[in-house]
Amino acid sequence: MTIDWDALLEDDKNWRAETDGIEVEDTENIWRQEAADSLSELYYETYRIKKGRSGTQRLDLRPGSDFRRYIESHIKPLSQHGVWEALFPCQAAARSAQAIDEALHLLADTKLIDRIYSGDIVTAKKLIGAIEKKRAKYLEM
Repeated sequence: MTIDWDALLEDDKNWRAETDGIEVEDTENIWRQEAADSLSELYYETYRIKKGRSGTQRLDLRPGSDFRRYIESHIKPLSQHGVWEALFPCQAAARSAQAIDEALHLLADTKLIDRIYSGDIVTAKKLIGAIEKKRAKYLEM
């Protein structure tokens, strides 16, 4: 049995387009979505460890898993409010480990995910504006 890698990659690309709201042809901002995916996984791992669940288990990426439900309920709404654009204004902000770590701390320290999930949009918009100002340093790179 041979694996059709091209078909698998195309299927993954289409699935991401459906679930993340990215146009399949929008390859210009794929780097931002990849950084957002990495940040989401890191944030979920931190959340899972704080809840006392084992941090040594691999993420269950299957549809319907706890991780996928968390992404749908907590992480996906962030894109509607421009959080990813604020955290990753350019490719330099999405490529370095230090920048991604800083973005993770900004999400955690401001409790931005919880604020958007609970509907506190006014405070969330103020925090997003502050994050845009803080992350503007990457635009100069």
